[in-house]
Formats: sequence, C-alpha cells, structure tokens
Amino acid sequence: MASVNSVRIPGLATGMDTDSVIKDMLTGQQNKIDKAKQKEQTIKWQQETYRDIIKDVKGLADKYFTATSQDYILGSKTFSTTKVNSSNSSVVSATAGAGAGNIDYKFDVVDLAKPPKISITEKDGVALTKDTNIGLAVGTTKTFKIDLGNGQFSKDITIDENDTIDTLITKINASNDSQVKASFSDMTGTFTIQGSKTGESSTFKIEPPDALSSLSIDGTEIKGSNSLVNITGGGIIGVKEVKQETNSFTIDNVKYDIKGIGQANLTSEISADDTVDKIKAFIDDYNKVMDKIYGEIIEKKNRDFPPLTDAQKEEMSEEEIEKWEEKAKQGMLRNDNELRMFMEDTKQALFGPIEDMGINLTDIGITSSQDYNKQGQIYLDEEKFKKALLENGEQVYQALTKTATDKSQSGSLERMKDVFNKYVGNSKSIFAKKAGIEKTASAANNLFGEQIKSQQENIKNLQRKMDEKEKQLYKKFAALEASMNKFNSQMNYLMSQ
Repeated sequence: MASVNSVRIPGLATGMDTDSVIKDMLTGQQNKIDKAKQKEQTIKWQQETYRDIIKDVKGLADKYFTATSQDYILGSKTFSTTKVNSSNSSVVSATAGAGAGNIDYKFDVVDLAKPPKISITEKDGVALTKDTNIGLAVGTTKTFKIDLGNGQFSKDITIDENDTIDTLITKINASNDSQVKASFSDMTGTFTIQGSKTGESSTFKIEPPDALSSLSIDGTEIKGSNSLVNITGGGIIGVKEVKQETNSFTIDNVKYDIKGIGQANLTSEISADDTVDKIKAFIDDYNKVMDKIYGEIIEKKNRDFPPLTDAQKEEMSEEEIEKWEEKAKQGMLRNDNELRMFMEDTKQALFGPIEDMGINLTDIGITSSQDYNKQGQIYLDEEKFKKALLENGEQVYQALTKTATDKSQSGSLERMKDVFNKYVGNSKSIFAKKAGIEKTASAANNLFGEQIKSQQENIKNLQRKMDEKEKQLYKKFAALEASMNKFNSQMNYLMSQ
C-alpha cells in the first residue's frame, strides 16, 4: 500500500494540476492574509505620516521656542526696536530689550566686578610648581573647610605631609559644587583659589585660619569687588555712578556688558524691521506646518487604491508601485481626532483672551486667516504690527511672551509653546503616545506600534492555519493519487488477462 509523506505528488495518476487546484482551494485563506497585511501596511503608513508631523511640530518648537536657538523669538531682544552702537565694544556693549528707548551715553568704566581670589607664586622664597609639597610636618594631618558665605561650607578637606599643590587642588575642587575653584598655571607659576561669583557679597575664607599657614594663607575673609562705571549724557544731570555685583546689568530695558576699563560712547537707532522679519519668518514656517496637518485631516481616502498585495507587486514595475502607493496613502488620517485637537488647542492658545493685558493679537495685526482653505493659519498685517511695536513694544512683547502660573494670563506664543510641549514635548506627550517619537521610550511603545504588533500576530496565525490546511490538502491528494495508481494497476492487470 502506498504511503503518504510530506513529499508533494503531482497529479500523474489523476491528470490534475494538483498545485493549481490546491492554490485555488486556499484562495479564501490567502485573501484573509492579504487583507491583514494591507491593514498592517496602512497602520505603518499612518505611523510614518504621524512621525513626519511630529518632526515638523517639534522642529518648529526647537527653532523658535528654544532659548539656545539663533531664531528664538520669546526673548525680549526679539521685540526690541532699539539697536545700540558702541564706539568701543572692547569696553562695553549693549543690547536693547522690548520697550527700550533711544540712548546717548558716555561710559567711563573705572573698574570691573571681580570674584574673591587668593594667589601665591612661591613658598619659603622658592617658586611654586604643581609638585611643590605644601609643607606639613612629618606625621601631621590637618582638616579644614572653606566658608563659602551665606552659611554655606565646603566638605571637610584633610591634608597631610604628602600633599602637594596638585593634590591640594584636587581636594579643594572635590569639596564643593564649584562655588570655589583651585587651579595652578604652569605659565605663570601661580596657585589660585577663586570664587565663582563676582561682587562684594561674594566671599570665602579658610576655617580654621591656620590650616594653610604653611602656604602663607590665613583665615582672612576674601571678598570680591563691584564694577564701577561713571555715566554721563542722555539727560543725566552731572555723573551717574553705577556699582554692580556683576559685569552685566540692565537699566531701562537695556542690557549692558562691561568688558574692560576705558571709555565708550553708546548711541542708538530705532527700527522695527528686524522684529517684523523674525515674526514673519515664524508665521511662514508655522503656516506650512498647519497647512500640512489640515491637508491630512481633510484629504479623502481613495478606496480604489488599497495597499498592494505581494502577488500584485510581482506583476508591477517599481514606478507603477510608487504611483499606486501614492494614491493608496491618501486620506489615511482623514478626520484624525488628535490632529483636530492639536489644531483647536493651538488656535485657542493663540487667539484666546489674555487676562489683565488690555490688548489682543488683533490689536497688533495678528489674526486668524479668513481663507477657508487655510484653517489654523495666521495672517500678519506687517504695518499694523510695526506700528504697535514702535508705539508700545513692551506691551506687544508681554502679549506674546508673558509667562504666568495662570495660563489665561500668559502670552499667546508662550501658550503655543505649552501646547507644542503637550503634543510633542516628550515620550508621554499626546502624539508620542499615538505614533512614538524616535529615540525616546515611546518609539517602541505607542498605539500604532501596538496595532502593528497585533496585526503581525494575526498574520502569523492566519498563515499558520493556511499552511496546515495546505498540508492536509496535499495529504488528501497524495492519498487520491495512491488510490488512482492502485486502481490503474488493477485495470492494467485485468486487461492483460
């Protein structure tokens, strides 16, 4: 009796094309697999499109709402209509903020603000090196702290007979969080202990006072010093003496940076062009992003172009596949709930009332586009915006960028930044939970990702079931072939009698 094994037997006895017959019998199972793969592909495309949108929104936020970006627009400098010129920028430079008026001053920098500092270059008349022993007697140890001022102290520092300038530096620097730093210059042969902050209120001293007496350093309190600048002109009667703890200070919305001792004339000119250009650039980029998102929301799905099956792709060229898939991707995110929420939240952030401000965006020339096909986009009336900047730049700045605990009192762009953070700011943001942000925990843990995994598991199960059914059919046809072979043999025997 013929045995049936896993070897597939063609229909030699029956005259049937067994492979074709079985393939036709499995059409229903194959269709289920194809539909599952098409669903998986659709979800992958949705995720890819969502991640492109995330990149666009995050890119916009990083470019305009990150303080370290050269295009940052939330700072006072962006809304300044005053440009300050210095006749000697190596002595002083200045940057005007929003609301700053014209200036015409003469600066005479008498002294810079300095940090507290101890410096020594020799020990017992001998020039220092890093390897100079600090000079404790054999068998002696000392423990001291550095009084950092304001009730703060360093950790305990213990030194002994083996310590050198180099090891002392290491111990001092490890004892505090950079409020005081020790260093040695090979070029000048100078050992220095210096505070990190400038000004008279910045102090430190060694406790107990004799801990470093072997280096001629006692427990005297070391104090920093303030900058001293004499200013004349610009309506000042006589001389205005300015003392500051730091070398940067702000007066009347102008930030001054003192760089050296000497004299410099500071003058200014008024223009709103730079601010208008920066806000216009932001609005142009913003509108492009919103146009893309709105396009995804309203795009209709082309049901005549589902994702291609593997069998269909085998019969098509690369160009044909590309054109087909371009149509197949249309309308994937039509009426997507999260995208609609994002557009609505952004619009509310921009054009919602700003409490206690007495001004809204319409007053300064920023309105929502009236074009029905440009939902969510912004229109800028450049002349109206420029006029508002020149007449009350500080109020414009506050209306757009003010920060407040109560968000109803925050500026419009500040609220927009909060919305962007809510949707794309981190791995727990709304878009991240749905599609995942690359290089974050959400990349592998998101809604689309889970749906793709579920669909892949479904495909594996469907494929397994079809493989089992295919195996069963081949066994049946193999048995049929065996029976037909036996029948044919008997017929041949009878006919030969």
